[in-house]
Amino acid sequence: MALSKEELQQFKKQLLNLKKELLDSGASHRDENAALSDETGELTSYDNHFADMASELDQREKDITLEDAARERLSLINTALDRIREGNYGICVDTGEEIDKERLEAIPYAIRTKEAQDKLEKAKEDSRPDDEATFETAGNREDDRLRTVDDLQREHGNSTSETYLEEEDPDKETE
Repeated sequence: MALSKEELQQFKKQLLNLKKELLDSGASHRDENAALSDETGELTSYDNHFADMASELDQREKDITLEDAARERLSLINTALDRIREGNYGICVDTGEEIDKERLEAIPYAIRTKEAQDKLEKAKEDSRPDDEATFETAGNREDDRLRTVDDLQREHGNSTSETYLEEEDPDKETE
């Protein structure tokens, strides 16, 4: 059952309100390439403790992640508004089926049915490489350059090992 004109108007109003909220929050207007000193108000980071800088960088990373999500959401909202104008709002972009009204009420910028969205997310998940297959654990490496310090110490000893001390004792007289 296609959406009525009243329902389309209601969804359009809801989308415009969401768009206004995002734009008013300023979430999509931050410069990701701004210097950290611009954000902290410090003229230089020279006298700051590295833990303070790490905290600032961590907060900046969180802010950028949230801003990216807000930009993505704004893009989806604009796409939904375009689809209303084009007359294909509420139709799945993948299957051509109608998107459930309940789904649109919950996520008015949805462009896929629940099933199509699940299928897309599963395909994305399946396309990611398996970390265990991609990255070898330390015990499975065959590259000799990646030996641990403990391995080298067992093989060669160190300045406190008994074999090193026995080799040269400056107090012993040579015959």
